[in-house]
Amino acid sequence: MMLFSHLKRFGAAKKGVAAIEFAILAPMMVFLMFASVDLLNMLETNRRVQNVAASVADVVSRDTEISNSEITGLWSAVGILMYPDSGATVNVRVTSVRIVSSTDARVVWSEGRGMTARTANSQVISFLPEQMRVASTSVIIAETSYDYTTPLGFLVPGAMTMTHNAFRRSRLVDPIPRVS
Repeated sequence: MMLFSHLKRFGAAKKGVAAIEFAILAPMMVFLMFASVDLLNMLETNRRVQNVAASVADVVSRDTEISNSEITGLWSAVGILMYPDSGATVNVRVTSVRIVSSTDARVVWSEGRGMTARTANSQVISFLPEQMRVASTSVIIAETSYDYTTPLGFLVPGAMTMTHNAFRRSRLVDPIPRVS
């Protein structure tokens, strides 16, 4: 009987319930908090990498010719667009493509920072979306690649590569010439 009364008293006790609940829930809540910080940082960095591709393509597509100083200016702008992440490690390639037919697209010129430039007159049709394959037009392609490492390492251990492509039609000159 003594054992039964001790068990009954133990079952009715409420003093340690909060401590036990806290001990069970606290590690999960801390993990969720750190994981959400990692996730939000990763999503924001991915948005910046995508913004770099879109911005480079947009700036080039609005020009009448591309010079060496303009290319240098584009590469300098990458650091500003990637802030607070490091823009120095973002790889960027911008390419002007002439669409000959719906099955033939040729590189007019290409410049890369951290990425190899595409060879002039090489074929890139498999790379272009169907909607951009309009004969007798040109397209600017901007490609970005960024090796991202989460600051806390909760969601993605190690590095993951974020890549984005942006396509814009030449607006003023078709195709945009590359000058010195």
